Amino acid sequence: MAVPWDTFEPAPPGPYKYSGGVRIATLNTYFLFDGVGDEGEADFAHKGDSLASLLHRRKVGSVLRTLDADVVILQEVENQRALDLLIEESLDGLGYYGFLVDGQDSFTGQDVALLSRLPVDGVERTDILSRTAPNMSLQNVSKNLIVRMDLVGIPTTLIGVHLLARPSDPVRKDQREAQAEVLRMVVEQEVRAGRSVVVLGDFNDFDGEIPDVAENRPITDVLARIRSAGPGKLDDLYNVLKDVPRSQRFTAHWDRNENELVEAEELSAIDHILLSEALYRRVREVRFVHGHDPLAVTDHFPIVVVLATGE
Repeated sequence: MAVPWDTFEPAPPGPYKYSGGVRIATLNTYFLFDGVGDEGEADFAHKGDSLASLLHRRKVGSVLRTLDADVVILQEVENQRALDLLIEESLDGLGYYGFLVDGQDSFTGQDVALLSRLPVDGVERTDILSRTAPNMSLQNVSKNLIVRMDLVGIPTTLIGVHLLARPSDPVRKDQREAQAEVLRMVVEQEVRAGRSVVVLGDFNDFDGEIPDVAENRPITDVLARIRSAGPGKLDDLYNVLKDVPRSQRFTAHWDRNENELVEAEELSAIDHILLSEALYRRVREVRFVHGHDPLAVTDHFPIVVVLATGE
């Protein structure tokens, strides 16, 4: 059934009240750009328009203020300037520092960014190449961010990701699996170094073991490959998707028929937060926040995980 968003999912009050602990979140911001200069080859409504871009940043900032998360991984951020503008214009007083390492996606001009009010030990990106089929070209993860920090007293590596789009497109299957293989190698490297891991962001793929609200099924092994990084079951990662009721398991809306209405079959869970066991044991709350109109702000919804600060 197609309905206006405000009748489909009433917006809950914000700012949201969480159980005590450290809050980590992820959100695809939908082209958080500054509206000036070269803005890539992709089309979007506020492209090349500094005022419209400002209004969009303010809408995204309003969503982020309601989350009040301590650490946020953002996707589709243009550059450090756009990130700084977001903080200055909309997040004043929340104590955020912004981090971004320029990536390699020249078509969209998008990158992965970090907002944090916790100390950060280091920020980098990976340019590892991989292939998962013999006749394919080497593939990298053009949009990623690797952050090392302590979370609830545990040395942790956050791996912010934004993988290739179109989860059901067979043409992109091998490419996205190769991207997943790159991430698997990074996870394995960090685990061998004695660190816990959080992989979070826009995977543009479904979890084959945990059905989302519309029962979407993957054609790839992307989630399975990343979750099972390492030699055994003890170092597997846990997807918090299973910790919310199935009716809430959606993180994105694709207006497939462009009728500017939300239809249940257009909702999916393609954004994820995967945690090492030591961190997963600290999870006290998981919330998929459906508090904004996906046709008016961004077509993705935030995920927030609260980690207890003590055992």
